[in-house]
Amino acid sequence: MVFYFSGTGNSRFAAERIAKAIGQEAHDITVYTKKKVPPVFIEGGAYVFCCPSYMSALAKAITDFISWASFPKGSKTYFVVTCAASMGITPKVGAELCEQNGLDYMGSAQVVMPQNYIALFTTKQKEDNNKIISEALPVIDMIAETVKNGEKLEEKKIGKIEYSVTKWVRDVYYKDFMKTKKFTATDKCIGCQMCVRICPLNNISMQDNKPVWGDKCSHCMACINRCPKDAIEYGKGSVGKPRYKGPEANLE
Repeated sequence: MVFYFSGTGNSRFAAERIAKAIGQEAHDITVYTKKKVPPVFIEGGAYVFCCPSYMSALAKAITDFISWASFPKGSKTYFVVTCAASMGITPKVGAELCEQNGLDYMGSAQVVMPQNYIALFTTKQKEDNNKIISEALPVIDMIAETVKNGEKLEEKKIGKIEYSVTKWVRDVYYKDFMKTKKFTATDKCIGCQMCVRICPLNNISMQDNKPVWGDKCSHCMACINRCPKDAIEYGKGSVGKPRYKGPEANLE
């Protein structure tokens, strides 16, 4: 089974391509987490988890899902991380997560995809993003072939210092910087509620016909990037920046 967590579509794109190659379907974890109902598992099957790299490690939404859903013990488990540069300490985090939950860790792989974290960075122009997506396709296919053959993914070793420093930075960022108070809707907002519908954590509601953010945000950037009127900003960090609408929109 293939599961994914995705804001703007990069991880969904990878998950769906892998699922198709191995003859399966890709499942959005928020379908289960929003209803608080775990998936129906297949004993003896392999599991592939696709998600973004947040602060050089697996997105917390996917790690929380794995711990909550109680996957069958001993299941072969793969991690596929979409990122703009590097998956960081994902191999170490993934291995520890599997050990904690009694899963058979089969490795982690990264798929470089367009930058979407416009709260801090800037996405590239459409033609450059198209090139990044095109170069990602053979990487995704190679991962799928490895999973299909039941083999382990090759990955880099994570040193103790790299792991400790990165984990500390990640924990601090999650605690002190991954907030919602900087999200605002400008006068361009038409009250269409797109942001409410696509928020994977049900963290956005409408007040006076404008979105209001709660405190469960994962900074997936779905709301700010996929707003049809580009009406959402994150403080001054996103002002004037192009939005990344996702792989499919980028390739149109």
